[in-house]
Amino acid sequence: MPLLFGENRNEKGDLNPIPERFTRVFSTIEKDLSIQFQLQIYPWNRAVKIASTEGGLIFGLSITPERAEIFSFSDPVVYQYLWLVTRSDTQFEFKSLQDLKGKTIGVVRGSKYGGEFDQQKNILFKTDDDIDAYGTRLKKLSNRQIDAIIFSSPITEAKEVEKIVNAIKIPTENEAVPATQARFAVLPVPVLRDGIRFAILRGQNEKLIEGINRTLKRINPPPKSTKKKSR
Repeated sequence: MPLLFGENRNEKGDLNPIPERFTRVFSTIEKDLSIQFQLQIYPWNRAVKIASTEGGLIFGLSITPERAEIFSFSDPVVYQYLWLVTRSDTQFEFKSLQDLKGKTIGVVRGSKYGGEFDQQKNILFKTDDDIDAYGTRLKKLSNRQIDAIIFSSPITEAKEVEKIVNAIKIPTENEAVPATQARFAVLPVPVLRDGIRFAILRGQNEKLIEGINRTLKRINPPPKSTKKKSR
């Protein structure tokens, strides 16, 4: 069973391994449905284009109004939180997208960040589209070329994400000379809580999505209600 997956590269251009939280889910689905995934790793834009034109199962899509018209989606596999990262000395208040007015936000080229964010980009605020490598975008932030970047993480606490961000090394032209690196802050309110899902063209293989959903319900059961029954 071919499975389209977006590549993720580090600052040197090497492919990063697929996170274990995803490979565990893939293995469980393979066992439950008696299938074997054949990973087809492409740059994200190309993977989405193949899935939306030629068809095939893809992993990593979030729901947007446009995608919902052509894809059947699974239940969320995991949730990612989209955090705003700024320089520590240029933090700003963020409670809604209106707080981004006039700012330039670093994003991953081809990625979707929710209907409202995508509708307002380059209208309410500007976006700087770049590769999916945090070091490259943090370098722009450190140099004050942009006001913030979007950082995607399953971690729910801003301060924990902040520790991870500040541990990322900024690339330099001369590796023998360390980069002058600003301290970064993660703003406390995320832009979006985004469900990461499997998807396939509508009508192509609905039973596959149904089977995937059965597995996801088993390994990610909904929380039990704590409400007491009324008498």
